[in-house]
Amino acid sequence: MSFDPEPFTSGHTLIQRLEQYNPWWDGNHETSISGEYSTLRTAFHKAYDTLHESGRRFVTITGPDGVGKSTLLKQLASAHVDPDFIEKFIRDASKREQAHENLVPSSNVLYLPLRDDPVFQVKPEDQLQAAIDHFETHVLRRPNSADHYLLLDDLHIVERPNKRGSTEVGHWERVIADLLDERSNRRIVSTALSADAVRARVRNTNASGFDSPSLHENLELYPLGFTDFLRLRHRDVVLAPPSERFDRTSVRNALFEAVIQSTPEKLASEVETQQRDAIAEATTVRREIANYCTTGGAVTLRLAGSEVDIEGEEYVDVIRGRGDFDFEALQKEAFSECRESLLRAATNLRGIKDGLSLERFFALTAHEHPTQDVPFDDLVDVLDIDRRTLRNKYLSTLSRLHLLSPSQEYDNQRPRHIRFYLRDPGLTNAVCRTNLNDVLRREPGLQEALAKSTAFDQTIRLSSELNHQDDPKRGIVKFWPGSKGSVDFVVKLNGTPVPILWSYNQGINEIRKSIDTPDFDALQQFLEGSASDDERDPVDEFLYTSVSENTVRRRREYVQQDSYEGYLNEDGMSVADSEPSFGILLTNARSALERGVEIYNEGTKPIIQIPLWTYLRFM
Repeated sequence: MSFDPEPFTSGHTLIQRLEQYNPWWDGNHETSISGEYSTLRTAFHKAYDTLHESGRRFVTITGPDGVGKSTLLKQLASAHVDPDFIEKFIRDASKREQAHENLVPSSNVLYLPLRDDPVFQVKPEDQLQAAIDHFETHVLRRPNSADHYLLLDDLHIVERPNKRGSTEVGHWERVIADLLDERSNRRIVSTALSADAVRARVRNTNASGFDSPSLHENLELYPLGFTDFLRLRHRDVVLAPPSERFDRTSVRNALFEAVIQSTPEKLASEVETQQRDAIAEATTVRREIANYCTTGGAVTLRLAGSEVDIEGEEYVDVIRGRGDFDFEALQKEAFSECRESLLRAATNLRGIKDGLSLERFFALTAHEHPTQDVPFDDLVDVLDIDRRTLRNKYLSTLSRLHLLSPSQEYDNQRPRHIRFYLRDPGLTNAVCRTNLNDVLRREPGLQEALAKSTAFDQTIRLSSELNHQDDPKRGIVKFWPGSKGSVDFVVKLNGTPVPILWSYNQGINEIRKSIDTPDFDALQQFLEGSASDDERDPVDEFLYTSVSENTVRRRREYVQQDSYEGYLNEDGMSVADSEPSFGILLTNARSALERGVEIYNEGTKPIIQIPLWTYLRFM
């Protein structure tokens, strides 16, 4: 028997499946996915606006498996060929009108799921190019007549080491650069695992202009966050007129301006205004925290895909273990997919010989759900690895996947302790097979631990959203040990540290009446002291991973702008913080339902109390 590789290397196998992957080519709008969803995640609108309002021709969407990247691509396909989709989901009248103008013939959109069959990885560059050539010759027909869209799912699987491991095949960035150079009306959206890996590929490409911010933009797709979860649970939040919605963009802008201008009262005023006008009552939103801490992102999306009514009481019954639905089996499926994702990440992101070690660390964190400092020595002993491997391999890889992120010690260049949090509380419960009953009553301390990890995740999202992509402090949240207590989160905005104290059960009023308040004292100590004087963030790495020379150059240029509050050290290798202007006390205390946002002015610098249920709506 002879083996003929030609059908694979020529792309014949992939080409044969194009109609299956692109059912809209037959012009039948019944193939639309608009009926499958009651609402869209905010990431959809951001991706759509990046294509049209920002005019990017190459958009990458990165995130771990199971986070919703493939669904987002299919929604983008529908948004460009199906007017019913536009009518259902784009509610702003002016944007809806523009979206109708952006519609193209259904034959102008190509979707390729590159991980659907491993054989697509045989001579991947050739197969990808052949499939696109077939699309433009036999489906698009007139490629120069109108904009057309190439939606390439799991583009990262194209790259892989060769059999000797010394070089790589599957240089997708070369294929993309050529495709963009050939036609100006060609727009490409692709998904991949890691934003850092994508940026490294893009920035190391020799093609002229390929690295230009006006051509390419990467969007990081995090696990389903609390705001999108709330939109699924309460349709009135989505359908309400703009004046009755919580405007998180206005709140984020107010936060950024308050930090820059040292005007915390403006932030407090804006948060109060948005909370007062929002259609969802504070008590309702507060109750949903426990639900989100049970199913998080990945499990919630699986429940929605299993036709569980997320908006109704069926959802609560399911996550309590009531009825016939096997919630534990669904949790097992979610964790199984997560484990597969970790193994693939070990291969695709390189550097980890024992892929199973990632899932061991992940599961250990889920079972222990640590919320305080952990000595490095204890952790390396349990995992049987050295500290360098822990930082450069485990923590770096898991952080790039938004599955687990470290919190480094502030104002300490040689830390002996570290904190780390799982980013999706639903996966924590999936590992441990815990449900809403366990979260609320059966497991002491579990609800607070999950809520704290959710707040940490939210703080990272805020840092990534508000800071420029060339800011070395972007996406980093640290902790600071004071002389008695500690400050749980220190986020930097435009080079200025914002200390955030986690006070789950006590609001500012209860703390005023207390005698022993070591953590609150630590927050005041941070604001009054000089911890920021010795704080440094390197320009040549991000969370233990080296960055390219081009990135180092951009970072140095950015932090030397007059508008940046931090400053570049004399050696040019690290960036210092400015002084903090105020602190935040984050609480889930019932008293905050009545008092809401409150400013404490009895110290040298103000402290703003922000209810957790309000803070989680900032993103």
